[in-house]
Amino acid sequence: MIPIGFIGLGIMGRPMAGHLVKAGFPVRVFNRSIGPVERLVSQGAMAADSVEDCARQAEILFTCLPEDETVLAVWRTALPHLSLESIGIDCSTVSPDTARAIATEAGKIAFLDAPITGGQWGAEAGTLTFMVGGDRLAFERARPAFEAMGRKIIHTGESGSGQMTKLTNQIAVATGILAVCEALTFASAAGLDLDTTIEALSSGAAGSWAMENLGTRIAKRDFNPGFMVKLLQKDLRLVMRQADRLGVALPGVAGVRELFKMLETEEGERLGIQALALVIEKLSRQR
Repeated sequence: MIPIGFIGLGIMGRPMAGHLVKAGFPVRVFNRSIGPVERLVSQGAMAADSVEDCARQAEILFTCLPEDETVLAVWRTALPHLSLESIGIDCSTVSPDTARAIATEAGKIAFLDAPITGGQWGAEAGTLTFMVGGDRLAFERARPAFEAMGRKIIHTGESGSGQMTKLTNQIAVATGILAVCEALTFASAAGLDLDTTIEALSSGAAGSWAMENLGTRIAKRDFNPGFMVKLLQKDLRLVMRQADRLGVALPGVAGVRELFKMLETEEGERLGIQALALVIEKLSRQR
């Protein structure tokens, strides 16, 4: 099977790499902290000594990293060590401009921007959605690896289109979690049982991934991160930058960003995004 390298073993990357190992791919992994590497090695992965070592051994190199600066630095280190037949795939959420810049620097090496959605739960279950921009032939060559980690793999168009699709997704995520938090705060104030309310809403027009997954966590007062507030705020900054460039008004996103800023100040940036409920409850004097 195709030798794969995987750099970035965080909340999303570690289970993703684990699914590649389970699917039988020879996987070499690298991460700044050693703990996730050791865990994957115990499952059958191989440890790389460096970014360069990980790239040198890979026909497909994946990255899953937190922000643009790190993504650029890692790929500028990795690209000289990839063969011309290799495929580079970045699953981080970054600016479409960053994705295009890496694709340009890659030259004849195929580079795909392939951000993901589905959260920690999707990464662990192997049910992620990949939104993939870049060369179609490279996309098809990499499909078996994508399918080991995800349920839906969509080719979105040219380089950068995967990231633009992900930013579109984040608009819906941010405004959607606000709707869930407001609805459940309203229900709680009215004396309704939240589990029953979520069951009723999930089967109708108000049903959504956020209602079923994050609404349930709100009802349980579980604010641990599947997706951290600070990462959504980073994504929304990218959204607003592109919206300004496109001349698109996003009043809902602008408003929810301010609410998340309140959450960051009062509760911290490392909670899950469902913790926005704490802000709505405080504004409603329910806390």
